Amino acid sequence: MAHHPPFPALPSRRGPVLRLGLVLALVLGLAACDRPEAAQGARGPALTVTVLPVTPTALTRQIIASGTVLPWEEIVVAAEAQGLAITEVAVEEGERVSAGQILLRLNDAVLKAQSAQQEASLTSARALLAEARANLARAQDLQPRGTVSRQSLDERIAAERTAAAQVLAAEAALAETRARLDQTVVKAPAAGIIGRRSANLGQVVSTGGELFRLIRDGRLELKAEVPEATFAGLTPGLAATVTAEGIGRPVAATLRSLSPTVDSRTRLGIAHLALPADSGFRPGMFATGAIDLGTVEALMVPAAAIVWRDGIEGVFVLDAAGTAHFTPVVTGSRPKGEVEIREGLKPGDRIAVQGAGFLEEGDKVGTVEARS
Repeated sequence: MAHHPPFPALPSRRGPVLRLGLVLALVLGLAACDRPEAAQGARGPALTVTVLPVTPTALTRQIIASGTVLPWEEIVVAAEAQGLAITEVAVEEGERVSAGQILLRLNDAVLKAQSAQQEASLTSARALLAEARANLARAQDLQPRGTVSRQSLDERIAAERTAAAQVLAAEAALAETRARLDQTVVKAPAAGIIGRRSANLGQVVSTGGELFRLIRDGRLELKAEVPEATFAGLTPGLAATVTAEGIGRPVAATLRSLSPTVDSRTRLGIAHLALPADSGFRPGMFATGAIDLGTVEALMVPAAAIVWRDGIEGVFVLDAAGTAHFTPVVTGSRPKGEVEIREGLKPGDRIAVQGAGFLEEGDKVGTVEARS
């Protein structure tokens, strides 16, 4: 069998092709790295924010305090009589009464009988006194003539004095009974509103037993608890507003008085805010008062400009080149979507508002002036 010689080996082209591919890949990779920078430079800043210059604004400073609505003065109407039954209750809770108005009546039948008896006794005593005085006058007229002895004259003088004393005693007894009769009619000691009624028909009263609680003049006030740090800045007469659930609008009030002491446990002082009549509040309601301290110039920024970075509250201030710089601030009151800046900013600083939450220190941003 004949043997054919092997085919001669052909030269390989894989080496040069691979080297060419690697060079092309390197060139393309470098080109790809350069294009984003060029594109970014062409596009400009990636984020646009609204900016607002910081300007001083008139700010009404207020102290906010909460508490309970109570009567400014509550009068306990109690019984003066003892052991008498209630025969009539003339008023109900919530009813407005005037000073001297009848609230209830007690059983006065026995006292009226005693009064009638004592009136008769007084009439008898006065008659005896008149007789004794007449006898004394006759004796005094006859004594100089010797018809009446000195002893008889002295006896008639004593009889006249005894009769006069009996008249005084009868008058005192009748006055006492009449006073007790007056106590059977319980009247309002002042004008106001009946806040509570404890009296019931047929109830036997005891001396000092509570019958009604009267809100004097119908006046209510908010007993507001104020922290000691701000309590010293309050003075009576300041204007305030009071709000509560169920009361549709803020009610104007006045700081009537301040407690003379601060509670050593709670560190709270009491401010008494007087409410107007017919304000709609009821005793026992929880309410919040805003006490006006006057108007001052303050730096105010929108609440949207406030951001937090690493647990620090601040804003982003933009320099002339459009670079954002995080600036820590100290804030104060926050009325109606704005925040008072007490430290950290100065008038004229340009701060980021909308979009501030997406910024970081040193970001280049585009800007749009915010509407003030």
